Parts: sequence; structure tokens; C-alpha cells
Amino acid sequence: MLENNPLPGYPLIDSPFFDDFAENLYDGETLSIARNLHENGFAVIEFPDPDFDRISQGIMKDLHDNYDWEKWQRGEVDSLRIQDAWTFDPRVKQIACNKNILDLLSQLYGRRAFPFQTLNFPVGTQQAGHSDHVHFHSVPERFMCGVWVAFEDMDEDNGPLFYYPGSNKWPIIRNEHIGIGGPDIRHPYPHYRRYVELWEKLAETQKVKRRTFKARKGQALIWTANLVHGGSAQKDVNRTRWSQVTHYFFEGCGYTTPIASDPWSGSIHYRDILDIATSQKMPNIISGHELSAETLKTLTPEFGKNLHPEARNKRISALAAQPSKFKNDPRIPGDFNAENYLRLNPDLVDAEVDPFRHYVEFGLKEKRRY
Repeated sequence: MLENNPLPGYPLIDSPFFDDFAENLYDGETLSIARNLHENGFAVIEFPDPDFDRISQGIMKDLHDNYDWEKWQRGEVDSLRIQDAWTFDPRVKQIACNKNILDLLSQLYGRRAFPFQTLNFPVGTQQAGHSDHVHFHSVPERFMCGVWVAFEDMDEDNGPLFYYPGSNKWPIIRNEHIGIGGPDIRHPYPHYRRYVELWEKLAETQKVKRRTFKARKGQALIWTANLVHGGSAQKDVNRTRWSQVTHYFFEGCGYTTPIASDPWSGSIHYRDILDIATSQKMPNIISGHELSAETLKTLTPEFGKNLHPEARNKRISALAAQPSKFKNDPRIPGDFNAENYLRLNPDLVDAEVDPFRHYVEFGLKEKRRY
């Protein structure tokens, strides 16, 4: 760790003083990784586990039957994913909690890293370019990163990742920057598209060309919180593109969701974060001081609070019954049950979103149950 750090509220790899201390703090491959993260927002490494082949093969076998392959083959979903498979698959947890990765990230950022979310994909994500920051934010900012690892070789036909080199240095965008505030934030999903359009415009204006990562099996990509990245179109739907991404936060921070927050009106969506490695809930800490339960209750917006079961049931019924132009959308399955969809996905109830619209725009891609 860096002694006498003049800016402890910045990750070491993002610090404006990086060039002053990098060569004294890092050496060899770690220095190269640190420079790539500082300058470009990403770094490519070999996943540091000699047993990786056995582990990744086991994950693919374990998870295979949990995906709806028929819908994928028919083109009814843009991707397949399982979130937080670490909760039932020890191999997924083993990848997420790899000690060498945790030690490396802790050294690079200057605080202890811990995993908080896993996503497992058997095919390409086909996601638009995005920054993780709007979903996973730390206070101080930028103490978050992702580590994606390929379980098989990638090429232009099976949906490789893409990224915009240097986009980590673009401005961090929040709701107030795109004219969103007040009641608009009670429904965070509809305005997400405005973020996507903005990132596309920034790439065009900055003249940054999109690069694809045609990974070999066992290669991993580390990306910083503000790097804009996504998934290329999968040209061959008969092929697979198995991979796992683990998202990491760092100790001693606050953990929020900017897209659902309006801090200037006193509303901050704080997250309940679990350290996957220890199964311990991580406290929200700002400048060394833990936020009290009362503070979190006061600041967290209404849609992030638990409702009494009776009130929640009334909200579910009201949301399912409200008029929606998406009810007759051809992408809505014939057996779609709006109330059941809301009960199975409680975050949508908290956000008070149109279940039909959400399924068409997000649930279909995310393979949400209904």
C-alpha cells in the first residue's frame, strides 16, 4: 500500500499522482497491468489458477440445463445469463474468490477487494456499450471493477466483448447530467437508454474506435468502473461463448446505485452488499465513518424500502393492471403473468415499473422468470 497518499479517496490506478509512485509501488507484470488500467481502463491477464480447465468445465456442466436454449435458438432472447450462481455452485464461487485476483486488485486499488456479484453466460451478451458505474457506484467513486474470464475461445462469430479504450477517463455521468431528477427517478429503467445513447455519442465525438476482445480460453479482462464495454452481436447462434464475470467492490466505501438516486434532493439508493468470500454484509462507510441504519433508512428512496406485505400486494396488483402499450407486443409470451413477474422480480415492484414494458426492454434479454 502507498504511504502518505495525498489522495486516499482515489483508487491508486486512477490517481492523478500515479506516475509519481507507480514504479516504486509496482514491478514486473503488476506494473504493466497498473499502467494499462490507468491509461486505457482495462488489462488482459491469464486467469491465475492452474486448475482453471477443470473448474470451468465443471461450471459449464453444472449450469447447462439452467438455460432456455430453445428460446435462444428461436431468437426470442438476446442472451442467456444466470446471476449469482455462486450461491449454489461452489466452482462459480471459486472463480469469484480466487486469492491471486483478490490480492492483485487490492494492490492495484489500494484497498481490500471483495466480490459481490457473479454473472455466467453460455452465449454472447449482445449488450449495448455501457459503464458499470451507473449500476454499481462507490463513495469515493471508482472503487469498483469487473473481471471477465473466457471459458472457451472467442472470435468474431460467437459474440466477443468490445470496449472503448480510454473511456475510463470520460466524465462520470449521473442522472443530473442528463436532465433526470425528482419523480423521474422513481422509474429508473426507462431513462437508461439515454445513458446508452450518450456513451455512443461520446465515442463518436472523442473519435474512439471500438475494439473487440477475441479472448482465448483462460484469458481474463479486468475493467475499471467507468470503462464503456459491451457484447458484440453473436453471428452464429449454434455456437456457445461460455464466460463468467465477477464484479468487485473495495472495503471502506459507500455502495450505491446512481441510476436510482437523486442525492441533491436527499435521496441515495444505498445497496445491501454481501462479500461473497466471507458471506458477510459489508457496511456502508464514508470517510472512515459507518452510516447508521437510521441514516440509510432516511436516505434510501421509497422504492428501495421494504413495504408491508399487504401494501406490496396492492402495489403489484396496481402495476399489473395499469394500461400499457406493451401488453400486446409480440415479444410478450402467451403465458406471461404480470403479477407473477413482479413477485418473482421484487426490484421491479420497488421501482414501480410497467411489467410489460420491462419484460420487453430488459426481462427478455435477462431471462427473467415470469
